[in-house]
Amino acid sequence: MIALTFQIGDEKLALDIRRVCEVVPRVRLRTVSGAPAWHAGLFVYRGEVVPVVDLHRLAGAEPCPPHLSSRIILIAPQRDSGDGRLIGLLASQVADTRDVPADARPSPSMAGDGAVDLGVLIADGQGVIRLFDPDRFLPAADWSLLLGVPKGAST
Repeated sequence: MIALTFQIGDEKLALDIRRVCEVVPRVRLRTVSGAPAWHAGLFVYRGEVVPVVDLHRLAGAEPCPPHLSSRIILIAPQRDSGDGRLIGLLASQVADTRDVPADARPSPSMAGDGAVDLGVLIADGQGVIRLFDPDRFLPAADWSLLLGVPKGAST
């Protein structure tokens, strides 16, 4: 599997490139009052309001650093409705793709029920990497918060 790699704190993650709609530069985000700390804000992309998750904050780390390698990875989760609404994932060191062995034996993610799940761990020949699942990284209650932004709303 070809995967886009990125960094969350000290952890390296891989996301199947077939799930990536686009990677865009980090832009100024509009914050939303009352949103959880991991919700970095919103921006308008091709006429649609896109909520952005700061994966660093979600994982309990400091906010995503403002480096040139920090990017917003646009995905369309297939969770529940699968209506094609985009979500942005703010991460650092977004700059590389690589082949991740499809036959690698995953270790459990160790995320309990209702916890953030950054994915299963595998050995990929260069160390340990997490396989990020864009449909499972948030607990169910947080998905409803994230997708509560009406499609087509303007900022």
